[in-house]
Amino acid sequence: MESNNIFTSTFVHADFNHLLSNLTFFISFGAFIYTMNRSSNRRKQFLTSLLSIIVLLPFIYNISFALIANFVIKRSFVSCGLSTVVAGLIGLTVPSLCIFVRDILQNEHSTLYFLTSLMFLTGSAMAFPCISSSLYNLVVFIATSSVGLALLSKVGKEVLNSAKQNLHTKKIATIAFTVVLVYFTFLMSLFPSDIIISQGNAVNIFAHYIGIFYGIISGIYTLNVFQSNH
Repeated sequence: MESNNIFTSTFVHADFNHLLSNLTFFISFGAFIYTMNRSSNRRKQFLTSLLSIIVLLPFIYNISFALIANFVIKRSFVSCGLSTVVAGLIGLTVPSLCIFVRDILQNEHSTLYFLTSLMFLTGSAMAFPCISSSLYNLVVFIATSSVGLALLSKVGKEVLNSAKQNLHTKKIATIAFTVVLVYFTFLMSLFPSDIIISQGNAVNIFAHYIGIFYGIISGIYTLNVFQSNH
């Protein structure tokens, strides 16, 4: 790719394999998240979230990337690929899952604890591949995983107690656990320890950071995670 246009570079790819891998991730994970939101009666909200990720996220990312490249690193970089959008879609799993399990949680505080735990564990998953190369990453991993697991265990006790008494709750809890495993499997693939790929191109981890957190934060509002039922 010869240029790094802030409006188009996200939709340009280095080669066919790059395009194919991104489209495969986008379609498969998009269908996965859509199915979960449809079961939570959030189909329209999901489509709004997806549109925001496709239209706004590339612009936000490219502006941020250009500022860092020009004013912080002071080097010109060329960035391309749909992985920013794919990362945003993967990040949308967190608010989607909070809505999916909200009915089996005792109150809005439990939903907040669950959301916060997933955000901290997301941070730990990002730091984990680099813990051997930096003391900072090791500290971040330990801190975020400790807080995340503590909050998750608190919510998990509520869910387990409810699941013992209700078959429907048990089914939802089982699905939610599966979704968490799928989410972190995809998430870890976005933050490999070796970021160099074929032909000298490098995985743009910054794009993945932006995408994940944009998906989480924007989804909290577009999917109405804390919408009042009263």
